[in-house]
Amino acid sequence: MRPLLCAAALALTLAPLQPASADTGDITCHGGSISLNYTPGLTFKKTTTWMTGNGDLGVCSSTRHPAITGGSIHVEGGLTTQCPGPIGPGYTRLTITWNDGTTSTINQATHRGDLTSYTIEGGTAHLTGRTTSNLVELGAGCVLNGVTQTSATIDTLTTSHG
Repeated sequence: MRPLLCAAALALTLAPLQPASADTGDITCHGGSISLNYTPGLTFKKTTTWMTGNGDLGVCSSTRHPAITGGSIHVEGGLTTQCPGPIGPGYTRLTITWNDGTTSTINQATHRGDLTSYTIEGGTAHLTGRTTSNLVELGAGCVLNGVTQTSATIDTLTTSHG
């Protein structure tokens, strides 16, 4: 009963983070999704966690690079974590493979978030998203054996290329 009550309280108290401002890049993407994995899983104990993730950027547009209309993203890095948050701060590396076969790499991007939303910023790259995982299940994971995976949107990615 206690884990269920904690999970319900967690779901009711989580509030989205406000996105920070950043320089606008020459490519903008909307409507993507990403799956993030955490090793070890997130618990109520503050610890360092390795995060990896893969996703699709959704629909992209660029006046400067008209051939770029989409792409995929890989993210990895070490974060200070604790359930329900914060997840970060920490540094991540982003590798974007554009649909035209080119890539962009951001070696030191700052990740900040919690179990409901996140931002990643580095150079001219700015990415925001929201968790699509079930918050009650995430709360139960915090209590029981750790949250090892979340699914999230990629609401907006702006970045420069080339």
